[in-house]
Amino acid sequence: MYISSLSIRNYRNFKNSKLVFNKGINSVIGENGSGKSNAFHALRLMIDDSLPRSTKFYESDFNRKLGSWFGHWIIISIEFSELDIVEEIQALSNHSTGIMDGSAKGRYTLYFRPKFDFRKKLFEYSQEKDKSKEEFESLLCTLSIDDYESVYRGRGTVDFENNEDYKRYVGDFEEIVFPDPENKQDDVFGVKLPHGISIPSEVSCTYVKALRDVESDLRSFHRNPLVNLLRGQEKTVKIEEKDAILKNIDDLNAKISNLKEVKKINIGVERSIEEAVGSTYSPNIEIKSELPNEMDKLFQSLNLWVGDPDQEGYKGKLWELSLGGANLIYLSLKLLEYERVKSGDRVANFLLIEEPEAHIHTHIQKTLFNNLPKNRTQVIISTHSTHISSVSKIGSMNILSRSKKESVVFNPSNELKSKEIQRLERYLDAVRSNLLFAKGILLVEGDAELILIPAMFKKVLGITLDEIGISVVNICSTGFENIARIFDSKRIQRPCAIITDSDKSILPLSKDSSADSDEEKACRNSQESGISRIARLDEFSNGNPYIQPFYADYTFEVDFVLNSNEYEIKKVIKDIYVRKADIIRVCKKIDSDEVAVRGKEVLRLANKIGKGWFAILIEGRLVYNTYIPEYILKAIAFASPHIRNNTLRTMAEYRLRQISEGGESESQEQASKMLKKNNAGQLKIEDILSEYKTVFAEDQLTEFMLYL
Repeated sequence: MYISSLSIRNYRNFKNSKLVFNKGINSVIGENGSGKSNAFHALRLMIDDSLPRSTKFYESDFNRKLGSWFGHWIIISIEFSELDIVEEIQALSNHSTGIMDGSAKGRYTLYFRPKFDFRKKLFEYSQEKDKSKEEFESLLCTLSIDDYESVYRGRGTVDFENNEDYKRYVGDFEEIVFPDPENKQDDVFGVKLPHGISIPSEVSCTYVKALRDVESDLRSFHRNPLVNLLRGQEKTVKIEEKDAILKNIDDLNAKISNLKEVKKINIGVERSIEEAVGSTYSPNIEIKSELPNEMDKLFQSLNLWVGDPDQEGYKGKLWELSLGGANLIYLSLKLLEYERVKSGDRVANFLLIEEPEAHIHTHIQKTLFNNLPKNRTQVIISTHSTHISSVSKIGSMNILSRSKKESVVFNPSNELKSKEIQRLERYLDAVRSNLLFAKGILLVEGDAELILIPAMFKKVLGITLDEIGISVVNICSTGFENIARIFDSKRIQRPCAIITDSDKSILPLSKDSSADSDEEKACRNSQESGISRIARLDEFSNGNPYIQPFYADYTFEVDFVLNSNEYEIKKVIKDIYVRKADIIRVCKKIDSDEVAVRGKEVLRLANKIGKGWFAILIEGRLVYNTYIPEYILKAIAFASPHIRNNTLRTMAEYRLRQISEGGESESQEQASKMLKKNNAGQLKIEDILSEYKTVFAEDQLTEFMLYL
């Protein structure tokens, strides 16, 4: 038995979401604030017996996208697959969907809903002929959170992720249509579990919270996992051993209490009190040693003494360890606690680990994930670590993403074939897995693009691609399609721009290929490969709004120099050559009006020292008016639909400063005027962007905003 899905409706970040799980280890990944902790809490409400069954929700627990929470329901539902045949679990099984043959499914649902009387009022009002929106809103406003109830049900058949089902069985708030609560519809909502059966008591669930302040937990009596492990162990100590230990403790307490130093302080305290209040009112006191003389309290007083692995022979208090070391100890204790709790009489074992990566370095993160228990256990781990996500299986991954007032859930392997999933999993190492966290993705084919595209954007527009949530991923020799296919309406709904070369020949080619020189033959072959690549990528992306390819006319280096970037290239030439004659000769070719001459020379330079190193040299020579090739600027715009006006304003302010300091005289004057008005608070965001596009119509920022 395992959890195959978790559906959440109207709870905190989640307006209407469904997470899908498999057997074994599952991961929930996402940026900060995407709802990972809330998803875990929703799951724990269903299966963790350390949380109270009388769940209390508040107004703030309703999803803010509802606008008004009055009358709406919070619904949390888990679906179990491969249910056991034991009587307790058959209480969950929906027999109408299958027999108990090992593939049976069952649903367990928590409803936080208005109590019966108010649901009856909603139904009765919805039957009135002259009902109005105003009266309906007034009726809803009479509802308070105390008029709600929490109920758990098993065997429900409806997944309220479906909006039409929500309107039908909960209510249509727009059309003011509500069902009669007299009709219990147990086949829809499920039934009460038989008396004495509680799902949290039938399964084992261990929750390891995010490792942010484990030191306080390890000091705490109630939250210390070591105390939990030791609890009850005193019962197994042999009677003769227990009696001997307790007698020794009693003797030790007596010896400490009778020390002359202790007695001296005891007499001093007595005299001080008598002098203060007199002998009539002074209490009798005695300073006594109180080392625990009960076995359970003795066990609870035990503490870990630890040492770093490179300090052999030394052990000290836990707080002397680094934060990472303390976190490792805490995790180990929780995993051991889980192994102790897990037992054969539980029908399923669940281990929930929330963001274990804090203060733990890369190798330990990966090792931890790979060594998590898998036998008879379902593990669900949340993370925003690229290292953990890189070793996670795409087929067992849910990606949470922040949207407007809600979180959305993506399943990157949905409807992919097993071979396609395997290719993705082999590809996603810690460097490339950051595409799972990005708001937009640029897939590039080489080191030069990986180095220069982010550098150009920063130098020209004043902010980094990281600031706008864009990841640039070098696919190297991996086909674009192998990676890009995860961006789809059925999988990850984020824009992915493919940036590649058309490989158009820089040499003029005749129609007769038989007369080609070796150089012309190489150019013709590259051009034909480029035509084939364009056709393949256009067909692959056709109809998918989340993928779009963008092509250089020639190659990245050639298009860079053809976009009036001779200045940067000529600066780099001086880093490559020492002799003045060589520098003049190469610079002359870079200045040529012929593509064949200029393009051939820039490719020769790139190949001479390596394209990656050539890009690094160019990076150091970029200026604010370096021209970003149009196809690259369009690709970034495609990947950035989420950019807000305040970000564009930051870019505009940067451009104005640069132009006012280094532009042509007329441009400098215009930029200075706009900056003064902006700094004086005379321009709203919309005003400065509108004026910028008018005054600097040919500027790259204006082009970028138009592409957006």
